[in-house]
Amino acid sequence: MKWLTAHQLQVSQRNIERNPLTRAEVYELLSKSLNGTADLISTRSRDTKALDLTRDNLTINQLADAIQTCPHVLKNPIICDEVKLVTGFDQEKMGIFIPQRQRKMELSELLLKNGPQAGHFAFPM
Repeated sequence: MKWLTAHQLQVSQRNIERNPLTRAEVYELLSKSLNGTADLISTRSRDTKALDLTRDNLTINQLADAIQTCPHVLKNPIICDEVKLVTGFDQEKMGIFIPQRQRKMELSELLLKNGPQAGHFAFPM
């Protein structure tokens, strides 16, 4: 969360154990996911294995029920906005939430800071 706030991104956190996801929210997360359940479900979780959520014949309704009942099956954290979703703490992936103009500026600053060879790169703003 520090990384997100350091990049001036508004963040709101939610404990899904105390405040479980609704069925509509589970469907919304799935709709934002590029790789479906692979982006959301932690396959190494004991709960995932105990509930046998890795099987292919699981319906979306059964999956939504399992997530509502046992939120530990989800990867942590889940970071999303209106359209994009990222799971885990991968800063490269979280970069999608930073406007492209800001990413280019940060990259230019980094390249300039690291020496004269960086002057060979030009990024249109």
